[in-house]
Amino acid sequence: METTRSAQRWWLLSARGVIYVLIGVFMFVFSANYSAQSASIIGVLAVVAGILGFIFAFTNERSDRNNIWGIMHGVADIGFGIALFVYSSGTIKGFVDVLGFWAMMYAFLQSVQAMYVFMSARGATVTNYPAKYIHFANVLVSGGLAFTILMRPRGFDDSLGMVGIFPIILGALIVALSFQLKAQAERY
Repeated sequence: METTRSAQRWWLLSARGVIYVLIGVFMFVFSANYSAQSASIIGVLAVVAGILGFIFAFTNERSDRNNIWGIMHGVADIGFGIALFVYSSGTIKGFVDVLGFWAMMYAFLQSVQAMYVFMSARGATVTNYPAKYIHFANVLVSGGLAFTILMRPRGFDDSLGMVGIFPIILGALIVALSFQLKAQAERY
Protein backbone atom coordinates (compact mmCIF):
# COMPACT_ATOMS: atom_id res chain seq x y z
CA MET A 1 0.00 0.00 0.00
CA GLU A 2 1.20 3.47 -0.81
CA THR A 3 1.17 6.02 2.00
CA THR A 4 2.29 9.59 1.74
CA ARG A 5 3.23 12.34 4.09
CA SER A 6 1.89 15.85 3.73
CA ALA A 7 5.11 16.96 2.02
CA GLN A 8 4.30 15.18 -1.25
CA ARG A 9 4.73 17.69 -4.07
CA TRP A 10 1.97 16.74 -6.51
CA TRP A 11 2.02 20.19 -8.09
CA LEU A 12 5.38 19.32 -9.69
CA LEU A 13 3.78 16.49 -11.63
CA SER A 14 0.86 18.72 -12.63
CA ALA A 15 3.28 21.46 -13.71
CA ARG A 16 5.07 18.94 -15.92
CA GLY A 17 1.75 18.16 -17.58
CA VAL A 18 1.04 21.86 -18.13
CA ILE A 19 4.45 22.25 -19.77
CA TYR A 20 3.61 19.38 -22.11
CA VAL A 21 0.45 21.25 -23.07
CA LEU A 22 2.57 24.34 -23.79
CA ILE A 23 4.93 22.24 -25.93
CA GLY A 24 1.92 21.04 -27.96
CA VAL A 25 0.61 24.58 -28.37
CA PHE A 26 4.01 25.79 -29.58
CA MET A 27 4.19 22.85 -32.00
CA PHE A 28 0.90 24.03 -33.52
CA VAL A 29 2.15 27.60 -33.69
CA PHE A 30 5.50 26.66 -35.25
CA SER A 31 4.34 23.88 -37.58
CA ALA A 32 4.03 26.24 -40.56
CA ASN A 33 7.13 28.37 -39.90
CA TYR A 34 9.72 26.37 -38.01
CA SER A 35 13.04 28.03 -37.05
CA ALA A 36 15.99 27.62 -34.71
CA GLN A 37 14.25 29.92 -32.21
CA SER A 38 11.18 27.69 -32.12
CA ALA A 39 13.43 24.67 -31.46
CA SER A 40 15.01 26.60 -28.60
CA ILE A 41 11.64 27.44 -27.05
CA ILE A 42 10.40 23.85 -27.26
CA GLY A 43 13.78 22.58 -26.06
CA VAL A 44 13.74 24.82 -22.99
CA LEU A 45 10.20 23.71 -22.17
CA ALA A 46 11.23 20.05 -22.47
CA VAL A 47 14.24 20.56 -20.19
CA VAL A 48 12.04 22.32 -17.60
CA ALA A 49 9.53 19.43 -17.79
CA GLY A 50 12.37 16.97 -17.22
CA ILE A 51 13.70 18.93 -14.26
CA LEU A 52 10.23 19.02 -12.71
CA GLY A 53 9.96 15.25 -13.21
CA PHE A 54 13.35 14.78 -11.54
CA ILE A 55 12.46 16.97 -8.58
CA PHE A 56 9.17 15.12 -8.13
CA ALA A 57 10.94 11.75 -8.27
CA PHE A 58 13.66 12.71 -5.80
CA THR A 59 11.31 14.44 -3.33
CA ASN A 60 8.85 11.59 -3.39
CA GLU A 61 7.60 11.11 0.14
CA ARG A 62 5.90 7.74 -0.27
CA SER A 63 6.84 5.08 2.21
CA ASP A 64 7.43 2.60 -0.63
CA ARG A 65 9.55 4.76 -2.89
CA ASN A 66 9.69 3.89 -6.55
CA ASN A 67 11.42 6.79 -8.25
CA ILE A 68 12.62 5.01 -11.36
CA TRP A 69 9.75 6.11 -13.65
CA GLY A 70 10.07 9.77 -12.71
CA ILE A 71 13.82 9.61 -13.17
CA MET A 72 13.56 7.89 -16.56
CA HIS A 73 10.93 10.34 -17.83
CA GLY A 74 13.05 13.22 -16.55
CA VAL A 75 16.10 11.90 -18.42
CA ALA A 76 14.04 11.49 -21.61
CA ASP A 77 12.61 15.01 -21.40
CA ILE A 78 15.97 16.63 -20.63
CA GLY A 79 17.61 14.61 -23.39
CA PHE A 80 14.89 15.67 -25.84
CA GLY A 81 15.37 19.32 -24.92
CA ILE A 82 19.15 19.15 -25.29
CA ALA A 83 18.86 17.20 -28.55
CA LEU A 84 16.69 19.97 -29.96
CA PHE A 85 19.50 22.43 -29.31
CA VAL A 86 22.20 20.18 -30.74
CA TYR A 87 20.59 18.39 -33.68
CA SER A 88 17.73 20.47 -34.99
CA SER A 89 19.87 23.44 -36.16
CA GLY A 90 16.77 25.21 -37.36
CA THR A 91 15.74 22.62 -39.94
CA ILE A 92 12.37 20.94 -39.89
CA LYS A 93 13.97 17.57 -40.69
CA GLY A 94 16.21 17.76 -37.62
CA PHE A 95 13.23 18.68 -35.47
CA VAL A 96 11.14 15.79 -36.79
CA ASP A 97 14.00 13.32 -36.25
CA VAL A 98 14.50 14.44 -32.64
CA LEU A 99 10.76 14.52 -31.97
CA GLY A 100 10.34 11.04 -33.45
CA PHE A 101 13.07 9.61 -31.23
CA TRP A 102 11.56 11.28 -28.14
CA ALA A 103 8.11 9.92 -29.07
CA MET A 104 9.49 6.39 -29.37
CA MET A 105 11.26 6.67 -26.01
CA TYR A 106 8.16 8.09 -24.33
CA ALA A 107 5.94 5.37 -25.82
CA PHE A 108 8.38 2.68 -24.68
CA LEU A 109 8.60 4.08 -21.14
CA GLN A 110 4.82 4.42 -20.93
CA SER A 111 4.28 0.87 -22.19
CA VAL A 112 6.63 -0.66 -19.65
CA GLN A 113 5.31 1.54 -16.84
CA ALA A 114 1.71 0.63 -17.71
CA MET A 115 2.65 -3.05 -17.73
CA TYR A 116 4.01 -2.77 -14.19
CA VAL A 117 0.99 -0.76 -13.04
CA PHE A 118 -1.37 -3.43 -14.39
CA MET A 119 0.69 -6.29 -12.95
CA SER A 120 0.83 -4.76 -9.49
CA ALA A 121 -2.95 -4.81 -9.25
CA ARG A 122 -2.96 -8.59 -8.89
CA GLY A 123 -1.25 -8.46 -5.51
CA ALA A 124 -2.50 -5.11 -4.27
CA THR A 125 -5.16 -4.72 -1.62
CA VAL A 126 -6.31 -1.45 -3.22
CA THR A 127 -6.80 -1.33 -6.97
CA ASN A 128 -6.76 2.13 -8.54
CA TYR A 129 -8.63 1.57 -11.80
CA PRO A 130 -8.74 5.24 -12.92
CA ALA A 131 -4.93 5.42 -12.73
CA LYS A 132 -4.70 2.22 -14.77
CA TYR A 133 -6.96 3.68 -17.47
CA ILE A 134 -4.90 6.88 -17.54
CA HIS A 135 -1.70 4.85 -17.99
CA PHE A 136 -3.36 2.89 -20.79
CA ALA A 137 -4.45 6.13 -22.47
CA ASN A 138 -0.87 7.43 -22.15
CA VAL A 139 0.37 4.35 -24.01
CA LEU A 140 -2.15 4.88 -26.82
CA VAL A 141 -1.43 8.60 -27.17
CA SER A 142 2.35 8.27 -27.06
CA GLY A 143 2.17 5.42 -29.57
CA GLY A 144 -0.01 7.60 -31.80
CA LEU A 145 2.56 10.37 -31.56
CA ALA A 146 5.40 8.05 -32.54
CA PHE A 147 3.37 6.61 -35.43
CA THR A 148 2.31 10.01 -36.76
CA ILE A 149 5.85 11.40 -36.65
CA LEU A 150 7.70 8.40 -38.01
CA MET A 151 5.23 7.03 -40.57
CA ARG A 152 3.62 10.33 -41.66
CA PRO A 153 0.29 8.73 -42.66
CA ARG A 154 -1.12 11.99 -44.07
CA GLY A 155 2.03 13.25 -45.76
CA PHE A 156 4.84 15.26 -44.18
CA ASP A 157 3.16 18.65 -43.84
CA ASP A 158 -0.30 17.44 -42.77
CA SER A 159 1.09 14.92 -40.29
CA LEU A 160 3.44 17.50 -38.80
CA GLY A 161 0.54 19.91 -38.36
CA MET A 162 -1.30 17.25 -36.31
CA VAL A 163 1.64 16.44 -34.04
CA GLY A 164 0.90 19.25 -31.56
CA ILE A 165 -2.31 17.56 -30.41
CA PHE A 166 -0.40 14.65 -28.87
CA PRO A 167 1.68 16.59 -26.29
CA ILE A 168 -1.49 18.48 -25.35
CA ILE A 169 -3.31 15.21 -24.66
CA LEU A 170 -0.25 13.76 -22.88
CA GLY A 171 -0.07 16.85 -20.69
CA ALA A 172 -3.76 16.61 -19.82
CA LEU A 173 -3.31 12.92 -18.96
CA ILE A 174 -0.32 13.71 -16.71
CA VAL A 175 -2.37 16.35 -14.86
CA ALA A 176 -5.29 13.91 -14.52
CA LEU A 177 -2.92 11.20 -13.27
CA SER A 178 -1.38 13.52 -10.68
CA PHE A 179 -4.83 14.41 -9.32
CA GLN A 180 -5.84 10.74 -9.29
CA LEU A 181 -2.68 9.63 -7.49
CA LYS A 182 -3.00 12.49 -4.99
CA ALA A 183 -6.61 11.52 -4.24
CA GLN A 184 -5.60 7.89 -3.81
CA ALA A 185 -2.73 8.84 -1.50
CA GLU A 186 -5.05 10.96 0.66
CA ARG A 187 -7.57 8.11 0.96
CA TYR A 188 -5.10 5.44 1.97
